[in-house]
Formats: sequence, C-alpha cells, structure tokens
Amino acid sequence: MTTYSHGLTDDEAKAVQANQAHRVGTLFRALDLDGDGIISADEIDRATESLLALDLDGDGQLSEDECGGPFRYPGGGRTSAIYRILDLDGDGVIAAADITDAPARLRRLDRLGKGHLTPADNGMGGNAVRQNWFDGPAHFLANQDTLRSYVLEDTGEVLPGTDPRQDPSFHLVQEHANAMDVWVARDLYLLDSQGERVHWWPARNHASETVSARLRDDGLLIRTSCPGIWLETLAFPVGAHGIVSIEEPDGTVVWQWELFEPGRRVLHHSFDPMPNGNILVTMYDGRTFDEAVDLGWIEQGREVLLRPPDLTRWWTESILELEPNLETGETRVVWEWHSIDHLVQDADPDKPFYGEIGPGCRKIDLNYTRYENYRFNMGQVMHVNSVSYDPARDQILLSSAMHGELWIIDHATTTEEAAGPAGDLLYRCGNQQAHKGGPVRTFDWQHDIGWIPPGRPGAGNVLVFNNGARSAGDLPAPHPKRLQFGDGHSEILELSMPVDDEGVWTWDLDDPLNAAEIVWSYNADGSNGWFSPFMSGAARLPNGNTVTALGFNKQLREVTPEGETVMDLRPGGAGRVFRAVPIDADHPGLACLGISGR
Repeated sequence: MTTYSHGLTDDEAKAVQANQAHRVGTLFRALDLDGDGIISADEIDRATESLLALDLDGDGQLSEDECGGPFRYPGGGRTSAIYRILDLDGDGVIAAADITDAPARLRRLDRLGKGHLTPADNGMGGNAVRQNWFDGPAHFLANQDTLRSYVLEDTGEVLPGTDPRQDPSFHLVQEHANAMDVWVARDLYLLDSQGERVHWWPARNHASETVSARLRDDGLLIRTSCPGIWLETLAFPVGAHGIVSIEEPDGTVVWQWELFEPGRRVLHHSFDPMPNGNILVTMYDGRTFDEAVDLGWIEQGREVLLRPPDLTRWWTESILELEPNLETGETRVVWEWHSIDHLVQDADPDKPFYGEIGPGCRKIDLNYTRYENYRFNMGQVMHVNSVSYDPARDQILLSSAMHGELWIIDHATTTEEAAGPAGDLLYRCGNQQAHKGGPVRTFDWQHDIGWIPPGRPGAGNVLVFNNGARSAGDLPAPHPKRLQFGDGHSEILELSMPVDDEGVWTWDLDDPLNAAEIVWSYNADGSNGWFSPFMSGAARLPNGNTVTALGFNKQLREVTPEGETVMDLRPGGAGRVFRAVPIDADHPGLACLGISGR
C-alpha cells in the first residue's frame, strides 16, 4: 500500500476531507435559513442579517474562524465561491462593507439567472468521474496538500548569488491567482541575480492564471491581465485573460487592447512581441456543441468537463497580430490565422472538412481530442498555450497541449492566404497519434515551447517544458493521472529542428519526432524531482545555462548543461507563475528602469 506524505489511510483522509467540506460550507448553511439546500431569493435579500449572526466577537466583520476555519490550507475557505465573492481582496476577512454589499454580490453568483443559489453555485459537490483519476482519498489529499500550500518567505536549495556558475540575468516574475482565485496574487516584480526585488509594477486588473509579462528594449512593459474578477472567467476555458497592455515603468498605461466576449472569443495564455513592435496573441474561438457537430465533430459526454454543461462551448484557436499605436492608443489587427480553416475529419463524408488523416497530414484532426483524457478540459480541443515568432524565416511556432504537438505555420502570407492551403501546417512533431501517423506520443500537456534566440548556445533550437513526460505504471498518453503528483514527472527537452535557412521543413514520416532530434534534456529520468502538472516553462540563458519555472508553486531553478543546479528559489507568498521570463543582464530596458545590469 502506498504511503503518502500526510501518513493517512484512505478512511482517515476521507474523514479529513469531510471535515474540511463541512467547514467550507459554513457560509452557505448560514445563508440557507430554512436548511433546504437552496439559498432562495428571499434568503439572498436577508444575507447581511444572516452573515452578521456569525460575528461572534461583535467587531462588525467576519474572520476566517468565524467563516468555518481553521482550514487545512492557506485560504482554504475560499474554495467556497460565496467566501470569494464576499472577500474580493483575498485577505480572509469579510469586512463590514462586504457584509453590507452581500445581497448584490451573491446575485452575481447566479450566472444562469435562476433566482437562487445551489451548492453547485458555491463550487461544491465535486465531479464523481474525476474522482476516479485518484487512487483513493489518501492519494487525492496528498495532491491537494502539494497544490494548495506555499512558503511564507523566499526559500531554496541553492539561493541566488551563491554559485559562481549562475548567469547574471534578471527574472521577471508575474504572480497570479490559482484556480478560481482561492489565492489572490497580483505582484509583478523584477528579481536580480542575487534574488533581490529591484523593481515593482503596480497591480492592474485581475491576474488570472497564465497572465505574464515581457520587458521591451525601451523599458516599456507588455503584460496581460483580466477584466472583472474570477467569476467572469467561468465563461471560458482555463488560461483566459482578455487584456494585453503596454505600460511605463511606473505602471502608466500607454496602450491597451481587450478581447473578452463571454462564450465567444477571448485572449488567452501566450503572447510574443515581434521585432516590428507588433504583438502576436492567442485567442480562444467558441462555438456551441451543436455547431461543432455540424462541422463534423463527434459529440462527447460533458460529465468530465471542469465547467457546468450549460456554460460549455467548443473552443478552437486563432492567432492574431496586433499593431499597437502608442500615440493614439488605437489597435489594428493586421494578420489572422484561424485553426477552423485547417481542420480535417474522416468520420462523416457529408460534413465539412472531410478528408484523409494519416502520415504527412498537414491539417488538424478535429476529433482527436477526447475530453476524458485531459485533466484540465473545459470544452477546448487544442489548447494552444505557446506562440513563438521566428523573424528569420517569418514563421510561427505553436504548442497544442491537447494534441501533444508542436506546429509551425507560415506568417509570410496575407490573412486571406492564411485561410487557405498556405495556412496549413508547415510542420508538426511531438505526437504521431494526433494525425494517425503512428503510435508514439512524446509530448504530454507541454508548455512554453519556444525558439532559442540568436546569440545563445543552441540558437535556432527549440525548448519544450514537457509537463507529463513520464508516468509510473506506464500509463498511456494522454491520461489524467500522468499529471498528478506521485504519478509522473516533467522534463525539459531541447530539439534540433529539421529546417533550412529558407524555412523549408524536412518531414520523416518513419521518425516518431518527424526528423527533429533531442539534443539536450533535463530531468528525463525524473531524478531531479522537477514536476508541475500545468503551466511552467524554460528558457536558455546567455551563458548556456537553462532557467526553468514550476507553475504551481513559483519555483525557479537554473541548471548547467550538465544538469547541475546553480540556483533554486521559491518566492514566498501565495500565487503561481505561468512561465520563466529571464532578462539579460545587458538588456537595454534595465537602464530605462534605472537599474544597472552588467
């Protein structure tokens, strides 16, 4: 029998979970005056009075203990949506003003206009199908213990500045909330090579999962953020944010663009600044399930989705090129690529996109993704989490986590041309199964696929953070259990790509990696204990080292080409990070911040 870090049996773990669920339900029970399991419209109207009844010390506000605490995890009470909507700043205290405003805020939780709230609106009840992904309550609790804990102070095995082999680069850290804002984190700061925070940018908007930032040569900051609060993101799959902005060092916004259309379109995950000042962004494109079926999609059950069925959509991907005007604040979309134009299905000859799928296929199988195979599915069928521009060849690299593939598309086209055969995949690798090209899948829920830039060792190669690299028990890929603590580990891969200077790609249909070659890796055998089930990334540094970040706990690690750790830092406080963002010590933008680099 497996023994987990908490040392509890399944029965003991189940009792712990039941106790925590009861504590988390404190606010719901206080508002449900007649105990019928529904907070009626009248009970919502009386919410202020009901909440004040919990104020045992009479100070006019509710502490964590008065809301059901203590909880097993920091902020554990906020797994209740009622707690989160009342405690918007995430400090654990429901202040007097929050209590007064309670009826209005609770009505916001009624997203479907029912006129009342149920336990599902409070985020409680769980998903029975998803519970099957764990080997019992003890396994589930062990995963929760890891995901929902954080350190209060900076810590690490090899703190910054202690090993002379460390690169002198800085690191841009954008902290953000974890799922559904159980933790609130919005800090954006620059770490120097000694681990000191040497510049801060003011918090802006909501920092949902996957928001990130980049520093321009002129010292301006490009960052993503989210309008509203966590509640608005429920209309989209994971990773949605909706805003990209450019800001002065003091946080003054000089340009901003928003695309946040619930159930329809939204910016998400990655962006990449281009040499001409434009910005490539990724966009979810939503349709109803019925519309998807009309396109040739074989409809799947919704019972394993992370979103309630009445809010789900079928989501494909688009890439937009934005031209920001910093003088007027205006934006032009100057180029577009839509995956919907490059689909194929072999299930129904009477529906669109019918064609052959097999070795050499340059289109995307709209029926490859099976929702039950993915832990983080919310109706999306591709989940493009990285976009990386190659200016030398005018091509774009994309990472589809659900297809387990790296895709190359041509940017040297017009938008009209990109909608036709010229916009089909120039190259793909990582998963033969995705196009019925063979049995081998190398990538599993990978993130932060990007080109190694000129001037660094390995320039022109590609780095991949392969989240679900391997698994105990030889679980097939994809499989939800590969992305759980104790069942898998992550690896970083460096690939030499089969492309010439003119951008012509070589395909080897008999090779599982389609002629790409793994020339370096880190943690391929799991011996370095490096794992995150989501987000995360890696980047090559000027001295040849590689910096990597674990998304779930903000941990940064720098390793040599031999895999030796020369820096290891876990920043204190709540929150997560999307990726590693190193800033060269001689980056021109540092001087604009008043910082002396190299």
